[in-house]
Amino acid sequence: MRPTRPSRPPLIAAVLVAGVSLLTACQDSGSVEPAGTPAASPSPGTSGTLGPGTVSYLAPGKYAINVSGTGQRFSVSDRTEVYGAGGICGEHTPEATDRCTLDELKEAGNGGVPAIVVVEKGVATRVTEVFTPRTSPPDVGHSTE
Repeated sequence: MRPTRPSRPPLIAAVLVAGVSLLTACQDSGSVEPAGTPAASPSPGTSGTLGPGTVSYLAPGKYAINVSGTGQRFSVSDRTEVYGAGGICGEHTPEATDRCTLDELKEAGNGGVPAIVVVEKGVATRVTEVFTPRTSPPDVGHSTE
């Protein structure tokens, strides 16, 4: 009589089930995105004020604002009002009353610009730059003697 060996298929099946269970247990079901991850697309009904945060250009008509490590995408239209405080356009003043163009927002957004964004149904109605103090450039051509 041949000695009986334990059957391998049940052992292999048990290992596969355990492996799959471990892989799915590591998935995060939370909705918070860590810094550096792509911004979430706004739902069609997203409305409200976003920021202050850093606005970045993504693609034609598409931007994201990063607030405390969480990104939110938004669109702009020809009706979006943009106001600068020296970073997007205009004089470097705390009032942010200079009207800017979408092209100026795009250029400033390539490097990121601090702003507050008012969104209605996923589309920005107003982008207002947040004034950030900066050091004055050194006097050129003046002697310190």
